[in-house]
Amino acid sequence: MKKNKLVLIESEMLSPKGHFLDNLIETTKTFENQNKIYWLINKRFYDEGTYIPKNIKIIKTISSNYFKRKKNKLFYILEEIFFFIKNLIEIIFYSFFFLKEKNFLKFFIALKSNFFILPRYFGSFYKEYKKLKLTENDNVFFQTARRKDMALVNFLIKIDENHPKFHIRVMLPPKIKFKGFFYYLNQLKSAMDIKRVFIYTWSNYNFNYFKKNSISKIGIYKSNIPWSFYKRNNLRKKLVIGFVGDARKARGFQHLPKIINILKKNKKQFNYIIQYSKISDDLLDVKKELIKLSENDKNIFVLEKYCDYKEFRNILKKIDIMPIIHSAEEINKITSGTMYSCISNEIVTVIPKGTNFMNDIMKYKSYEKAGNLDDYARKIVKVSKNYKFYLKNVKLNSLLLKRMLEKDPLKKYIT
Repeated sequence: MKKNKLVLIESEMLSPKGHFLDNLIETTKTFENQNKIYWLINKRFYDEGTYIPKNIKIIKTISSNYFKRKKNKLFYILEEIFFFIKNLIEIIFYSFFFLKEKNFLKFFIALKSNFFILPRYFGSFYKEYKKLKLTENDNVFFQTARRKDMALVNFLIKIDENHPKFHIRVMLPPKIKFKGFFYYLNQLKSAMDIKRVFIYTWSNYNFNYFKKNSISKIGIYKSNIPWSFYKRNNLRKKLVIGFVGDARKARGFQHLPKIINILKKNKKQFNYIIQYSKISDDLLDVKKELIKLSENDKNIFVLEKYCDYKEFRNILKKIDIMPIIHSAEEINKITSGTMYSCISNEIVTVIPKGTNFMNDIMKYKSYEKAGNLDDYARKIVKVSKNYKFYLKNVKLNSLLLKRMLEKDPLKKYIT
């Protein structure tokens, strides 16, 4: 049977670090049996030898800024001037192109809706997009959509009425401003109303925020990210406490030494796995403290490296208890991929008080809530003393998440 095409897009992913590549792989594994998978990604992406599925076609085509506004303001401005001149040249080129294709009126309408400039990614994207010969039965999924991605989708649906279905996932709440995210969201209303464009949010906060600020109340869905699952069977004599991901203050990395020292002071015996890949300069002293702790205690293992899809999941299999030390406000508003990883890998968690993100999934008591660092240590001990109880419940929550993903709007509308 001929498979439909599913095009996954990550416009700003330059390296394998972070959640972008991980989410691409998870989505690929979820839909590969029913679809032929393509990745359209940034032309400067370098995989660094990390794991990439073999059953996909990768097209490196999207051009983005070399310079970031915050780091190189002068060069960023000069680059923006270059892009503006390039945009004017491309408008002339595509005007002749669409005249030849007898589609100039639609091109003009699309150009007008974008304030008479081409979307930033259009010039580098459109040629490869056309080569794919996508039909109305195919799907294009923007995994981590930004304003520039929204502008591109708005343009594509206006120049081609027989376009594929566009799926747009938004991870962070966008700001309301002129020619911003919600301007383009409202431009997509007609396509959303007839289920040709779909918007997916991850948290209740974003879902309600979008419903409030969008003209269309149809086509906006709360969706979970596709996830792989691991069944935990063996009970270790000495439980393992873990931390994984970026070393940032927002994620509470600076609190790890104190939590470990409190537990050691109370003579609580655990093993520790601390894995991180990126660390900011203001946390280098914390890094040194953790390394010193590991040198003096063989039960503490510190791994400073990026772990690819397979390596990361192998580390998760070794962790029994995960303290999530983000602020509750950040988790509720921005969400937490770590919490999803813990549930799908049957890891018991200690989370901050006030967290309501994932209440619909964490129905069973597979976690404890903590208010300060001493409380985190106390709750870790409490979990360890009743670990079988919490493990049984996290297995139930994991099964609940798995069933929810089977009925997820993203899966429904792509398959």
